[in-house]
Order: sequence, then structure tokens, then C-alpha cells
Amino acid sequence: MRSLRGPRGSIRYTRDALGYPTIYARDFDEGAWARGWFHGHDRAAQVRLVLAAARGELMAVLGDVPFARAVDRAARSLGLTKDVDEQLGRVAPHVRAWLDVYCDGFNAGLGERGRPLLLRALGLGAEPMHARSVLEIYRIVCFFGLTSMQQLAEVFVAELVSREAPAELFELILGDAARGLDLSQLDGLTFPPEASLMGAPGGMGSNAFAVAGSESKSGGALLMGEFHMEVGRFPPSLYASHTEHDDGTYYQGIGVPGFAWLSCGRTQDVSWSYVFGHADNVDVIAERCEGTKYLAGEAWHPLRRREERVCVRGRRAPEHWAMWENDYGTLLGDPTVPGVYPCVRWAGAAQLSEDVETTYACQRAKDVDELVELNRRFRVLSLQGVFADKTGRIAEVHAGRVDKRPAGWTGAYPWPAWTMTTRTMEADEASRPPPTLDAKRIVAANQRHASAEGASWATLPEPDYRARRLEELLEHVHDLEGMVACSYDDHDGCAARMLPRWLPLLPRDADARALGEWMGRSSASGKRSAADARALGLFHALHHELVRAVLTPWIGAKGTARLLDDLGGLLLFQHHIDRALALERPDILDEGRLSDLLAEAWPLARAATRTSPVSTRFVDPVTEGRFGRAFGMCSARIELPGGPCSPFQSREVVFEGRRLVFGPSFHYVADMSERGGYYHLPGGAAEYPGGAGYGRGIDAWTSGELVRLGPDVDGAPSRVSKR
Repeated sequence: MRSLRGPRGSIRYTRDALGYPTIYARDFDEGAWARGWFHGHDRAAQVRLVLAAARGELMAVLGDVPFARAVDRAARSLGLTKDVDEQLGRVAPHVRAWLDVYCDGFNAGLGERGRPLLLRALGLGAEPMHARSVLEIYRIVCFFGLTSMQQLAEVFVAELVSREAPAELFELILGDAARGLDLSQLDGLTFPPEASLMGAPGGMGSNAFAVAGSESKSGGALLMGEFHMEVGRFPPSLYASHTEHDDGTYYQGIGVPGFAWLSCGRTQDVSWSYVFGHADNVDVIAERCEGTKYLAGEAWHPLRRREERVCVRGRRAPEHWAMWENDYGTLLGDPTVPGVYPCVRWAGAAQLSEDVETTYACQRAKDVDELVELNRRFRVLSLQGVFADKTGRIAEVHAGRVDKRPAGWTGAYPWPAWTMTTRTMEADEASRPPPTLDAKRIVAANQRHASAEGASWATLPEPDYRARRLEELLEHVHDLEGMVACSYDDHDGCAARMLPRWLPLLPRDADARALGEWMGRSSASGKRSAADARALGLFHALHHELVRAVLTPWIGAKGTARLLDDLGGLLLFQHHIDRALALERPDILDEGRLSDLLAEAWPLARAATRTSPVSTRFVDPVTEGRFGRAFGMCSARIELPGGPCSPFQSREVVFEGRRLVFGPSFHYVADMSERGGYYHLPGGAAEYPGGAGYGRGIDAWTSGELVRLGPDVDGAPSRVSKR
């Protein structure tokens, strides 16, 4: 047992094998201070770089590389930090005090650590944490890889409109969300090249699922949480902790360094996890501009100009970016030149203070009913929450905000804004899917909600392959081991859907026969054979090349390569595209045309460099593994379980020349009939070699072995694993 010097005396703690702490605090506030201490001590450089991204200052740190320019362009265009002081001023005093306590702990841990080596190498100072910093980090985390998926999709649709793409293309990529699109109303839309650099895609979403206590062996509700994020880094993006309080209560789970709260976890009363809800919380309108004014009805109104001074590492002179805004959002273009330009809005982004207050309240919830009501208050980020409580009940709810739109507009494509008399939008509560209460089993995996409201809430959801497979598997699950096994299932739902339709149209060669023998089956042993691995890679190469063959006649080879290869954007539209590829949209793609496209795609797929299954090393962000394993700063090369469309969703995306590997960044599972839960996080707690847990946990993550988070519990196992 070790101790920290807290503001009210000694705070005891231990670290587990991965370096994550169990904290023994007097009360909830002291626990927040201690959690901040560990974030400041173990992840100071990570937090500093996230703050640079939030402020649009990555090029000042990394130089003019495409990824940094994309992040800076999005952060500054949307003004992610311009109103943070105002937002902080709205936070209730007791919540502000809690943020201050966390930040005091962070700064104490930072002082104990000193200036991290990574920051020295980048020429950066170690910045103290303030309550403002927490809000900055929250907004950037809510945007990149989550909200940015919706924005990237809608901005790309606006680019296609400006290039006069045919209506059939929008029917393909938008499906039922293309309803109401009138391309003739959008004639003359101009898309500035720099607007393409408006953020990064998310490689995938997440899984969260639960089983009611009435269905479990123990009588306790079971909950599984896993955020699918970029993986393959030392340290991982997230941080685990357990805090015991003197009154017997506790607070444990997985959180983001820089957040004062935990994003997945439990207390003695409730447990929670989330997936991205894919609400259409980003909209693009077409503004008719002239003389730095925009047209609304029959009146012209002035745009507001904001200038951003952008420093670039290695250059003496900064760049100056002019941003133009109105009450709706940010204009993408130069209104000093008359024309029609896209204008983008992130609904709910201005309700940051309310989200932070709601997060504080959620930590004190006593049951799933309270969690459902509280989560309906979230606005900044679209989430689908899954909850369980100590009475054995489970629930789910959609959080976030979608704007009320003019009649006939789904929101998935640009709208002629001059037909709108106002740019001040109201929230559309009627479109929110209803919550689920008193269910036996619940699965959230980024799918569109099955209710009537689902189509208007999530215009561009992810395919439902994971959700359907998890629902099938969960029917037979009654314990924690079964929950973990569901997460590691490698059945490929996309292959199971497509291959029965494609195989009769493919050449009768050995590769096609191998696909037929595999056809998305899962491995009972959890170990994929070499033949199945090759079939998985070949199928997804074929899917990729088939989409390329479909799109190229409409937007050309360059436009298709930009979407599929440069932006990693297939997932953005796959839900709707796959309907056509499965011959469920004969008005777009019939069997004869599919046969011709398969003949074109098949040789390219067979020659493609395999990207599934994903193979990677875990590396540190400084050397990118160049020093090799001898220095302990990279792992051996591993093959990730699963594939792009399996519950263990592993996927490789190349965005602006940068290779990103995505997978479940952690797994956390809890049985509400017992104390605590089980987890793993590949890469360990510390961000520096020699630090607590640095580089550990990859084998357990790959094999599906979870260890107890927090102190041991009498009669409970110290670990659980997939069957």
C-alpha cells in the first residue's frame, strides 16, 4: 500500500499489474482529486496534446502534415474553444468546485512527475490543468472520431452536389435519407477545397449490451462495455481506476484522461456504458452570399468575420484563416465572392455546460430510471446509453440533439437556406427514439433504432451486422464469461449477407470456392485458421473494390479514391450501399449489372494487399516503434481478433496518409449482484517507458482475459475470460 499527499492528508492507493490505481479516499471529492493526480502523473503529455488539438494548434506542434492540418482546420472552423469561458461561467457552482478539485489533483500529479520527455522532444511545456481545460477536452473528444463521422459524411455529400453528381448516386449512398433531395435547388453550390479538411473519420463505433437479472445465473444484471477506438498505441487512449470511499460506496471504470468522470463503469447502485448513437446532429445548408451577407427569405443579413492566426512548426510566418459565421453555423467559403456556399452546424455544441452538469448528476444515480432521465439531457454528443442496476433491471436511451428542420428535409444533404426565414434552430425532441425499459436483453452497436423515429434520428447509421449477431448470441448468455465471449465473436455478418448473392456470379476458381467454404463462419476455438484469415481478407478486398466499381462511373476514379482511400469513408455510407450490393435495391443495382461489376472487381481484389485481418504492432507515439522491442517501446506484431463486420470489430483506415488501426480499446464487464467488475486495457497506465504498467496487457486483450478492477472480493474470481 502506498500513499499520496492529498489536500486533507494521506490518500492510500495500490496499483494493479497494468499500473491502474485502486484509491482509498475519504469521500467522492477526494476521490476526484486522486483520480486527477494519477491522470496528471501518468498521462500529462497525452492531455497536453489533446488540448493542442482542441485549440487547433497541432500544426504548431507537429508541423504541416495532412492529419494535423485536418484537425486544426476543423477545430478552428467550428470554433471549438471560442466560447469555453462563457460555458464555464454557466456551470453550477458545486459542479465547478468538483472540476476545480479534479484539476488541483491533476496539477499535483503533474508536479510530482515533472516535464514529460515527449513534451521536451516537441518543445512544449507541461501545462497546468484548469476547469476550462476539462471543457476543451470534452468538446474535442465529442467531435473527433464521433461527431466528425457525421460531419465528414455530410460535407462530402455537399462536395458531390457541387460536382453535379447524379441523383442515382445519392439514392445509393443516402438510401431513405435522400428523400426530399431536389438537386435543381442547389445549382451553383461551390465547394472550397480546404473544406474537405474538416476532421477525421471514426473507424467504427462501439458495443454495449446487457442481460437482466431475471436471465442471469447469479440473479444480477450483467453489463458489457467496450469503446471501439484507435488502438495500437503506448499508452492507450483511456485510463482505468477504482475508488473506495470511507462510507462503503465506490466508483470504478474507464475514463478519458482530462475528464473528471468515468465514461464506462459502475457504482454500488448502477453501471453504464455507451456507443455512438449516430444521431444526425450535423447539418449542412447552402447559403446564397453576396457582399459578406447571406439571404434569408427576401432579406440580406451580415455574416460575422473571425480571423484565426495559425502557427506552423518550422515556419516563421503564421497563416491567417478567415472564418465567416451566422447564427446557424460556419460558412465553408469566401463570401466576399458572390456565390452559394455550404454552411455547417453541430447541433447541441453550444450546450456544453449543461452536459458537464448532467455528467456530475449521473454519478449519483440510484437506478436505471434515473439514468435514463438524466441522459436525455445530454446535447453535445450523440450517444446510446446502456444501463443496469442493483435490482436486476436494464435500460437504454438515446442522448444528444437533432434540430427541427424544414418539412421535407431529412438533414443528410444540403438544404437551400434562402428558403429558411431564420437560422436559430430548436431541438426536435419528437424525433428522439423512445427509451427501452424492463427488457430482458439489450444490444447497442451503432445500429439505427427500430422505432418509427429511428430513420429521422440516425440518417447514416452503421450497418447492423454487429447488433444482429450480438442479439443472436446474447439469447444464450447467462454469465460474465458468456458476455466476454460475445465480444470476441468473429462472425462476419457482411460476408454472410453478401456471399450467397455474389458467389453464383463469381468465376468458379479456387479462391471463390474458399469464400464459399468460409462464408463468414466464426471459429468455435476463437483461433482463426490461415484459410479463414485469407478468406476474410479476400472478401473485404472484394467488397471494397466492388464499391469502387459502383461509384467510379458516377464520380470518377479520383473522386472514388478520395472517398474510399484518402478519407477512409466507406463506413460512412455502408448501411445504405450494402442494401444495393445485396440486390435489395434493384432500382439501383440489378443482378446483371452486379455480375459485370464483380467481374471488374474480382481480379483487383485478388491482387490487393490484404488489410483484414488487421496485423499491427503497438508502438509509442514518439519513435513509432523505430527503436524496436529491445527498448520496450513496441510490441511484437499481432493479428487482431475479428474483422470489419464482426462483434470484435477490427479495422484499418488510412486517412490523409496516416494509417489508423481501430478495435475495442478496452473491455469492461460487471455483474450487479457482486461488487466491482473486470477489465483489460492494452498498453498499461503510464505513457513513458519504466512507468507503471507501461506496455502491458496486450496478450490478455488479444486472448480475452479480463482481471478484476479494484480490490479482491470474497468468493469472486480474480479474472474472467471468454469460454
